Amino acid sequence: MATTGFWPVKGRLKEVIDYANNPDKTTAKEYLDEDLYAAIRYVENDDKTDHTAFVTGINCTPENANEVMLTLLEDTDSSDIQAYHGYQSFKPGKVTPDVAHAIGVQLANELWGEDFPVVIATHIDRGHVHNHFCLSATGFSGKRYHDCKATYKLMRDTSDRLC
Repeated sequence: MATTGFWPVKGRLKEVIDYANNPDKTTAKEYLDEDLYAAIRYVENDDKTDHTAFVTGINCTPENANEVMLTLLEDTDSSDIQAYHGYQSFKPGKVTPDVAHAIGVQLANELWGEDFPVVIATHIDRGHVHNHFCLSATGFSGKRYHDCKATYKLMRDTSDRLC
């Protein structure tokens, strides 16, 4: 089993992206989820992912995820939520990075792969292996992702089944 979490990424995108482009600022914890760009850069951070060996994009590439997600936001009557940032954390020694990443990619495919761009990154920089997800708030269908207790329960249940 793994623990999971999920929260919205908000912000005034243009101003915050300009701010986030400053490399001295993007890794400070208080700025990690200020905007979509910072969330994507965080989940694919080279130091955490063995130089992006464990980074996968679904319905986008890690390199074009920001552009794809921003384009989808342009076509909607969007709220201030631009994306969602989630994690899936495994107990120390329970899985290898390869297995954790495969589970994370499968989880993202099952939950969001039919409509939403998502970046999955497996971090190996701590005493435990964990996945991060950066999910667009808007899908290709134009529908917004609805984050609620039911969708979070589905994430937990799917994660438990895959583990």
